[in-house]
Amino acid sequence: MLVEKLGLPRDALAGKVAVVTGAGRGIGKELARALARLGAKVVIAEIADTGAEVEGLIRAEGGTARFIRTDVSDEGSIRRLAEEALREFGRVDILVNNATVVETGSLLELPLSAWDRAWAVDVRAAVLAIKAFLPGMLERGEGVIVTVTSGEGMPYLAPYAATKAALSSLALSLAAELGEDSGVYAFVFAPGMVDTPGIRGAARALAPYYGTTYEEFVSQQANPGYEGLMPAEDCAAGFAYTIVHARRYHGQVADPFQPLAKAGLLPGARAAELPASSLTETPVPAEILRCAQELKAVLEEVNREFQELSTFPRMYARRDFQRKAGMGIEDWLEVAADLISDLEAGGERLRAKLPWLRENLEKLADYFRRTQKDVESFIRDPEKLAAAQEALAQREKAVRKLLSALERMS
Repeated sequence: MLVEKLGLPRDALAGKVAVVTGAGRGIGKELARALARLGAKVVIAEIADTGAEVEGLIRAEGGTARFIRTDVSDEGSIRRLAEEALREFGRVDILVNNATVVETGSLLELPLSAWDRAWAVDVRAAVLAIKAFLPGMLERGEGVIVTVTSGEGMPYLAPYAATKAALSSLALSLAAELGEDSGVYAFVFAPGMVDTPGIRGAARALAPYYGTTYEEFVSQQANPGYEGLMPAEDCAAGFAYTIVHARRYHGQVADPFQPLAKAGLLPGARAAELPASSLTETPVPAEILRCAQELKAVLEEVNREFQELSTFPRMYARRDFQRKAGMGIEDWLEVAADLISDLEAGGERLRAKLPWLRENLEKLADYFRRTQKDVESFIRDPEKLAAAQEALAQREKAVRKLLSALERMS
């Protein structure tokens, strides 16, 4: 499985128990397999018979799984899920609120029952599950809770998009309530456009509204490094990585692309077009390495500044950075360290990462550029404002120097 190529040990989740709702197909199914592959015992909370099939598949692959038929919109069903999971495994360490329904149509066409169902299956269900499993996590001082989001404001998918936005807000509120010292980490996962039965079914209904064919809809280049839909296994591998490293993503929105890119596992069609010799014929210039080291120093300074803030401003600043810069500060620090390592090794390992890296460096540079304007709203002293803006301008310059150097390298 792809998850094994992400540098995660096979026992990364040994002794842990994970509940994945909607795990009978699609992302939930592949995530359940990935978590089991990493040693977790997985509870498949699914309303359909496909849950039993996933249980059998995981057992055949050497993992531990239990299918518990669950209607996540029903409070009694969630209570029975919790009782059976605890009776079977004694604890639940990971909760993934993945179950969803997709209602297509215009706001005028969709009946209120479609909104009620979307709210019940997506948002109310997540609240019920959190209330069922969070107390045990807090008592033990460890746990992970994830909600799955999607793009906001999508036409002809209003109930789905609205509940996904609500799930994002729910997880971020929970993370803020938990703080940083409870040992329980909550974050949002944004999978992108993934090849699942759900999205293919929705695509058939949506294509006429969007004025496209079904084939055109599912072939959109909406995911970094992918031509068309992302395979569910790829998404699940990146998802499992974020769960293993949940502390890093606490209070943030994670995605599968950074873990895959870090490991050089994005398909990287554009990178494949580079001449095979382009990164290996000559040694990596010292200038590029210096630029990468300067970037790392900039990011370390940003991280120090975040750490010096009090709790609420720090939470806001880190979330704003992650939203605008494409990744959280911890991920950026890791990317910078990996870049230096790759350059010191000759640069060949950069081939599959280069398009993704350039795209995100552009976001980082733009973050520093935009923040130069943003600070005007909360720094009143003219001298301090000028100093802050100059520091941000220098940070933007450092990122753009690296971008320019990488362009010359390829």
